This record gives sequence, C-alpha cells and structure tokens, in this order.
Amino acid sequence: MEAAQPQENKYRVLVAEDSPTQRQIIMSVLSHEGFDVVLACDGIEAVTQAFSMNPDIIVLDIEMPRMNGYQVCRLLKDDRRTAHIPVVMLTSRSQETDKFWGLKTGADRYVTKDFKLTGLGSSVHELLEERGTAAAFPRRGVAHSLFSKQDEADVLSRVNDLLDRKLYEATIINEISKLNTLSEDCAITVSSVLTVIAKVTDCYVCSVLLVDELELVMHVHNAVGKEYFDLSKSQAFEAATEYLLPGTTMNELTETVDADPVFLEGEHPECDSFGSVLTIPLMARGKTIGVLTLNSPKTDAFIEDIRQVLDILEYPATVVVDNARLHEGTKRLAVTDGLTRLFNHRHFYELLEQEFLRTKRYNTQLAMIMIDIDYFKHINDTYGHQVGDDILKSMAIVIQRQVRDVDVLARYGGEEFAVLMPQTALIQAETVAERIRQAVEHNEFDAPEGKIRLTISLGIAAYPECDIGNQTGLVQVADAALYEAKKSGKNKVVVGGVK
Repeated sequence: MEAAQPQENKYRVLVAEDSPTQRQIIMSVLSHEGFDVVLACDGIEAVTQAFSMNPDIIVLDIEMPRMNGYQVCRLLKDDRRTAHIPVVMLTSRSQETDKFWGLKTGADRYVTKDFKLTGLGSSVHELLEERGTAAAFPRRGVAHSLFSKQDEADVLSRVNDLLDRKLYEATIINEISKLNTLSEDCAITVSSVLTVIAKVTDCYVCSVLLVDELELVMHVHNAVGKEYFDLSKSQAFEAATEYLLPGTTMNELTETVDADPVFLEGEHPECDSFGSVLTIPLMARGKTIGVLTLNSPKTDAFIEDIRQVLDILEYPATVVVDNARLHEGTKRLAVTDGLTRLFNHRHFYELLEQEFLRTKRYNTQLAMIMIDIDYFKHINDTYGHQVGDDILKSMAIVIQRQVRDVDVLARYGGEEFAVLMPQTALIQAETVAERIRQAVEHNEFDAPEGKIRLTISLGIAAYPECDIGNQTGLVQVADAALYEAKKSGKNKVVVGGVK
C-alpha cells in the first residue's frame, strides 16, 4: 500500500488501482485538489482498507486482479458499516455496459479515464458536498474503534457469503417472477406467490387482501386449527382496513383458501395467539393494491434475515399480483357490470342459453327470477344518481346473500336484476324469491337524511312447469310476471304462467 502523508482536517480518499503509473497519476490529481489519498493495489486490499480506515470516499478501478471494482463496490455497499461511503467507478473503457453495471452495483458516479483524468476531482468534490461527509460520517480519528481489522481470508469469506446470499435472493426472485405465466386465475396466482413466501419465512398463515377487488387469498402453511385460522382472517382484514372504503365489512370479501384440510382441524395449544405479525402494503402505480399479512404463533418469528428476504421479494411479488389482478380485471370487465360487479346483461344471456340447453339435454329443471326496485325513479329524483348508484350496489349485496353460489345473479338493466337457478323447481324458486323480497324489505339503505327502506317486485318463470320452448320464452314469462307484480301493487312475488 502507498499513501501520501496524512494531514488532519482533510477528506480521506481511498483509491484502488492495480497500475503503479495510474496510481501515481490519481494520487497527484487528488492531492492537488486537497485530499488525503490512500492507495490500494487490488480489490482485496481495497476492501481491507475500507473496513479498517473508514475513508470519506472511494475511487475504484473496474479492472483489477483478485477482485474487480464491481465486486468490491457490491461488497462495500452491501455492508451497513460501509454502505454510506460514496463510490466513484474509474475505467479506461467508455462502453455504456461498464457504466450500466457500475451504477447497478451501487456506485454513485462513473468517470472514464483519460490522460489528465478529467472529471475525477470535480466528481469527488461533488459527491462529498452532496453527502455532507465531514458532518455526517466518523472521521479517521475514530475509524479503528468502529471497524475491525480485516485480513484477506476474512474478506474472501465475506465475498463468498455475499455470493451465496445473492444466489439465494436471485433464486427466490426467479421463483416469484415465473409465476406471472402460471394461471389466468388471479386467486391461483396469488396463492402460489404466498406459497413461495411461506417457504422462505417462518409464517404459519399468510394472506393477500386485494383492496379494489375485496378478495382475500389465504395460504395456510402449518397445522393451526380453526380458531387460529379465523383469527388470521380477522387480522388480515384489520391490517387492510385503512385502505378499504369506510364501512366495508368482512362479509363483503370473497375468500380463497389454500390449505390442507387437516391444518384447520383439531386443537393446537401452541396456536392460541399471535407471537409475530408482519404486514406489508403492496404498492403499484402510486396506490395500495393489496396488503400482505404474515403471522406465526412463535415470538420473534420474523427476524432481521427474514425481513431482508421480504424486502427483496416485495417488488417482484407486487408485480406478479398486480399483473394477475389486471389480467383478470380485463376479463371481468367484459362480463360484469362495472357498478355492482354482477354479471352484465350480455353475459347473462350467454349463460342463460348454456343453462337452458343443458337443462333440456339432461331433462332437469331451470328457474328464473326477475327483480325490479319499486319507486327507484323517486330515489334518483330525491337524492341524486350517486345515492341511487350506492343503493344499487347495496341491493346487489343483499340479493346475493340470499342465493346459492351455483345461481347466476346479474344486473339485467337499470334497476332490474335477474337470477338464474339451475336444477330448481318452480316452488323452490318461489321460496327463494319470497326470501329475497323480505330481506330487501327489512334492510336499511344509506341515504343523505339517514336510513331508508325499500321494496322490490319479483316475477318467476320455470322450465318445464311453464309453457316455454326456449330461453327467450323463459325471460318473457318472468318479465310478464314481474309486470303483473308491479301493476298489482308492488312489493310482491308473482309466478308466471304455468301449463
């Protein structure tokens, strides 16, 4: 190692350069600028000196023996003790790839060598001024109390550890990133992301709550029992509450659970409470698209190493989740009503045709309920269309709670809804229709002046009980029955013409 005579109150610059001639030129340039220069002959020596003497700034040649400038920069920037030190990359080549990789390894500035090293002195001055080195960082008088002596074996060991960790990180990122093409189903993709996260963390249950979609996807990685699982579900909802619309309840969420059934059975005394909970908002395009929640009954489950892994995974996981929801959202827009998120009129007719053909082929039953909100024009005229839209959304939720998962619920148009009920007889459909009518009648809807009550009229048709030959006839009979219900006083159920 070569060094100029140190002088107090000067900034100390560590220069790593393998060429003796270049070392002397660099030392001359920087000394003339008023810096205290320490010279290292290769990458290993540069790392050793960086840890032992705590320089104010480091200048690295890219092409050096034993350890090149990229590797030195990556190692120093990865260590919290030296990450703050500005690094200037110095090379005789002017290729853009050198600049790209230099900056990607964490370098703060890139200077191309020329005969007079034009720009080196000014770059060092600018970086020191930007970083406020003299005020912000320890001076060399206390360097030895902060940094332990590093020998060559220790440096090489740290390099190997860094390479192992980077390989591990790259492998995890690759595992997450390749899920982009896994499935067209958003829930399946998100569940797969959670599976990878669960494997590399010490969590028992992890979940993502998609904010706009009100969809909760959960992955259970260990046997926890039903009580702990229910607590996890509540915790995931609470963690996302600040990102949801005011008044949103857990009942509005669509849930997808990826769990071995035995994981949710029996008693597990160790899972009586949360020992550790970690929540990470997933940000894309300036907004929170979802909330990732991990929990474990173990205390301090999410140690620093685990948090570092999650910091690395946060971005690629967010990209995969966002892509999955956007892809599914595009498909959903084609078949759903944008206001109520029910199937739209066009898709309802597509499903109606499929169900009617299936019903005839297998000689089963099919029922349809047409629903219209009574006096809805008065609502719009009195409170405005925004309140009317809010009531339509609430109405969709009320009706949806009264029908089966296999039933098809659609916004037929305006204030009308339609329910298609496979393998359902007329008398069963009448029971469901009456249940829907009562649920709406007893529900309180929000309005500017407080809660209001609404009623609905319903018309029913069924195949083969009604005189129907095709799916169009089913709609016509149900619509005629709805018209009769409206005409004869509203707030009632009317059955269409039976054979």
